[in-house]
Amino acid sequence: MHYSPALTGAFEGDVRAMGLMRSQWTSVPVAYQSLAAGADRVLWRKGAQALSGGLLLQGDRAGDAGLSWVQLGLSVSTSQQVGERQYVAVGFSGSMVQRQFDISRLKFSNQWTGDAFDPALPSRESFDQTSGLQPSLGAGLSWRTHSANYRSSAEIGLGAFHLNRPAMGFRDGASALRLPIRWALSTQLTQAVSESTDLVLAGGLWQMGTARERLVGGGARLWLRPQEAALRFTVSMRLGDAIIPAFQYEFSDWTIGVSYDWNTSDFDVATRGRGGLEVAVVYRPISAPPVKVFKSCPVF
Repeated sequence: MHYSPALTGAFEGDVRAMGLMRSQWTSVPVAYQSLAAGADRVLWRKGAQALSGGLLLQGDRAGDAGLSWVQLGLSVSTSQQVGERQYVAVGFSGSMVQRQFDISRLKFSNQWTGDAFDPALPSRESFDQTSGLQPSLGAGLSWRTHSANYRSSAEIGLGAFHLNRPAMGFRDGASALRLPIRWALSTQLTQAVSESTDLVLAGGLWQMGTARERLVGGGARLWLRPQEAALRFTVSMRLGDAIIPAFQYEFSDWTIGVSYDWNTSDFDVATRGRGGLEVAVVYRPISAPPVKVFKSCPVF
């Protein structure tokens, strides 16, 4: 759902719920703390068509002033089967976004007496506001396919967020900062290559204003018990920024994942390579379909 609203409900099972925690750049004063939680499910299905809905909460905090971003939104998608186990979908999202900071946690030159810092002195800095709440709209497209046992699959998702360019600055009027549109293109391929091994490839391109992120990676999924438990190891590269080893353990209805960003950019002068630790948990129960026909053989 973070990549494209059209990927809402694009999974095997009845419902999907997840939680994520990320801590980045803890070795420097501007450490980022990020949290996310969400859930989605298929709401209606008839023949080759389906309607899905989801809820996504995301937030982060960084810096001396505790600059924070909180986003809570709903997404819906409608999918159409276009071939044998092939689906196309279109999705839309709407969310409320809040950004705020605490000016009392900052120090300004006007609070310097010449000999010492005095927090009781006025900063003489003025802001029209220190928080803001705005709506944000998004849309997306996706294509996906999978094998009969779901071991082999492929998907491509395209998303566009902040389509209404919400004003998220701290000044009113024409000078208010408007968020640029965030574009997200993601793809993932899983291919069974043996009875117990799957090949995994993934990539993505994200653009927001002048900021750009490009990611490529791959690895393998090893089945410990067929269709019941598996280990997945991948190594990805965020081009020009970091190398990201990741590990996932899939068992029963659960998936637990851990990844770490090893910083390779010029910022490693401050980080010494220490990027960010990320931990995620996904719950995705799969119910057995009910028996449609039941025949009773009486005993005589």
